[in-house]
Amino acid sequence: MKIEFQNVIDLSYVVDEKSPRELPIDPVRIYDQATLEKDGYFESRVDMSGHCSTHIDTPCLMYPDGYTVAEIPKEKLTGHAVLMDFSAIKKPKDAVTAQDVEDWVNVNGEISRDSIVFMRTGMDRYVYQENFNQEWIGFSEGAAELLVQKGIKVIGTDACSIDSVAGHPPLHDGLPPAHLVFLGAGIPHVEDLCNLSKLPTHFYAVIAPLKLARSSGAPTRVFAFV
Repeated sequence: MKIEFQNVIDLSYVVDEKSPRELPIDPVRIYDQATLEKDGYFESRVDMSGHCSTHIDTPCLMYPDGYTVAEIPKEKLTGHAVLMDFSAIKKPKDAVTAQDVEDWVNVNGEISRDSIVFMRTGMDRYVYQENFNQEWIGFSEGAAELLVQKGIKVIGTDACSIDSVAGHPPLHDGLPPAHLVFLGAGIPHVEDLCNLSKLPTHFYAVIAPLKLARSSGAPTRVFAFV
């Protein structure tokens, strides 16, 4: 397959102590294992959750028989991608509903099966502020169910969670429903994306998580070819 593009856009945050994360996940810790001055070579170690900074969630996060990061089918990690932009109509703490998705499709056209879908909420403008992981924008359960019906293969967001605030405790009595819907259908999530404002509606994406065994999440580099 030939891919024609003019630019490559990095959709991933730097991994450091300030990396975005969903509460109550601890911040990243990076420290020196060896230094040039003392050891003649430089080596650092990283202590972080697999769900910190730009990262991928896999079905084993919620389901005991779900696949791990190392087991993600490789065909899910590259392909045609669609940007659904709700940043002009949603504000922090809002949910993107099934009707919002239908309205977007009516204006922009149907989402092809096996598409990678990224949602722009505009939450990246708050990334280093307190409300980033307290008042984010995410999908409702109904919106997640509709996208599953459309046959997408990966879902992503610039917010800290794929679920709306209303889908998380204490507002929701139980596990986040959009997580359950997507992961139950074998659809991994990419959370904490950046630079979605630079994307057209259609592009080609490459998603490259660390190939971690026995892990439900991993820091992930994501590239858009436009």
